[in-house]
Amino acid sequence: MWTLSRSLRYTFYFLLVCFAALLWAGCAGRTPTVAGEVVDCCTGRTVYEDPDLTKVPEFPGGEAAMYVWLGNRLTRPPGTESVKEAPLVQFLVGCDGVLKDIAVKVPVHPAMDSLALDAVSSMPTWVPGRIKDRQVCTFHVIPVNFD
Repeated sequence: MWTLSRSLRYTFYFLLVCFAALLWAGCAGRTPTVAGEVVDCCTGRTVYEDPDLTKVPEFPGGEAAMYVWLGNRLTRPPGTESVKEAPLVQFLVGCDGVLKDIAVKVPVHPAMDSLALDAVSSMPTWVPGRIKDRQVCTFHVIPVNFD
């Protein structure tokens, strides 16, 4: 059976230990980051997704109040009766509750998309999301129903 000489074995072990030390040194100083970390251009703070939060942002009065508020401001545009889907609108709820960076994430019809954007843009200030006792900037997505 073929075996390594003692000096070759020691060299192999030495290289293995050095490699492990390099790997450990490279990982030890790193801090964990939020996957797909986004920074708010106005405040310089990290923007979080809903699963990262202790409390998600909400419309004043809750989700039911939001849909009542939207229902009072939206009417289905003519020619869109066959469209069954609702546009998904994504926006950033700032640390102060102000909505910004409002965009249609999943468009369904140009007329419905623009009405949904206008309605969400005119929403009042939200209650911001929280992580423990700290208010944070948060991405939020809602469907805007026209029925």
